[in-house]
Amino acid sequence: MYLGYWDFKEKPFENTPDPKFFYKTANHEEALMRMVYCIEEKKGAAMMTGEYGSGKTLLTRALLKELFREEDIYKVALIVNPSFAANDFLREIIFQFENIFLDGTKLELIHKLNEILYKNMNEDKKSIVIIDEAQAIENRSMFEELRLLLNFQMNDKFLLTLLLVGQPELRKEIDRIPQLKQRLAITYHLAGLSQEDVAKYIDYRCIVAGRSQSVFNKNAADVIAVKSSGIPRKINTICELCLLQGMFEQKSIIDETIVEKVLEEVCL
Repeated sequence: MYLGYWDFKEKPFENTPDPKFFYKTANHEEALMRMVYCIEEKKGAAMMTGEYGSGKTLLTRALLKELFREEDIYKVALIVNPSFAANDFLREIIFQFENIFLDGTKLELIHKLNEILYKNMNEDKKSIVIIDEAQAIENRSMFEELRLLLNFQMNDKFLLTLLLVGQPELRKEIDRIPQLKQRLAITYHLAGLSQEDVAKYIDYRCIVAGRSQSVFNKNAADVIAVKSSGIPRKINTICELCLLQGMFEQKSIIDETIVEKVLEEVCL
């Protein structure tokens, strides 16, 4: 609706994990590099947490984009709905690694997964399992299954890398399972954007979406930074509504007046 009015080629503030809109703050860059380090050095397991809407899922998609630049090297299973039963969890990993659905007992599934991991290793490929929204795991026994995945190893290296991504409550769950916590080589918490980064984030997304410059002035960006607590999902929601409101009022720029008007009605 507003694309033509603001001269965008696509919507700049969609809450979808499109890697091209990934703006790397120092915080996000460090999180990404830690995950890459865990994979490259075969450290076994890592955990990244962050508030709802802080950009965790987008960061995992950026990680996958980074990995798939050398797609012959990596075999990745991305689990976005981790509320599986144990056997279904193993089946999903096997399916994503080999594109086959294997019915059978848990022991047969473990044997097949072990076979796949050794095959990948012998072909100089790295096996990665990413669990997104890991805080949604309801059954404590599933965390035990995750720990057991790390038993697939040689004397000097792990046969797979496990990355757990979730909201802060995931840390509390892991704290209750010392056997799994001790296996985490790297942990990182993704904080909200700083006020300076919020302005740069907004400008970046506007430019990626097709404009030569941002639509939002500095005062507008500062108000958005405060009201959103630097959480990208909230920033996107506010900015999207500001673009609509600005179009309705025939504005040429989004200022703090437009932002304040939108904030009177939006629920964050």
